[in-house]
Amino acid sequence: MNGNPRDGYLDRLVLRRLSGPLTDRLERTPLTPNAVTLLGLACGIAGGLALSLAWPFGAGLGTGLLLVSGVLDCCDGELARRRHAESRLGHVLDVVSDTLVHLSLFAGIVLALRRNGTIMDPGVLVVLVAGALGAFAAITWSERTEARRHGIACWQNRVLDGVLSPLTTRDWYVFPLAFALAGQLGALLLGAAVGSHVFWIGVVVLVASVLKRA
Repeated sequence: MNGNPRDGYLDRLVLRRLSGPLTDRLERTPLTPNAVTLLGLACGIAGGLALSLAWPFGAGLGTGLLLVSGVLDCCDGELARRRHAESRLGHVLDVVSDTLVHLSLFAGIVLALRRNGTIMDPGVLVVLVAGALGAFAAITWSERTEARRHGIACWQNRVLDGVLSPLTTRDWYVFPLAFALAGQLGALLLGAAVGSHVFWIGVVVLVASVLKRA
């Protein structure tokens, strides 16, 4: 399997096992890695928004589309490495796509709550979007300075690479399902709004502390 050091448990146990055979087939097509990324983005956004549909159809459709999106997200990197077509644009597009899929997942939850008669405070949604953008910027900075950071052996790097980076993988998709089963989707959004800011601030503080020693 063509793994990635930043893969989460879901990636390693499920998605990479599905992406390998698909990448074999994609390699024989004219599709570029960036085109595969965009296909995965489309499936991911559709999957996130599908969660707003009636249960259990919405949950089943959303889960299926998010699974396809995750597999394609693995395929784009595998295809780029096989063709020696890795690029900064591809990496940025990949990170942006992940962020948009995450936001669509939250949007689907908001729409599901609204369909059930629960209206979220607009302030919470603004804080959530701001936190997601902050997390995107912080993790991008962390990755772009990774080579410099790894020149220094310190506990901050272990936290950044071993604890915080995995939080940006698809492993967290299990939480919306768990909160949905518990009937606490509203609590999930509130927790995500606060947690996203704690995340990006933590990343910024840790990266800055390491770079001061570089």
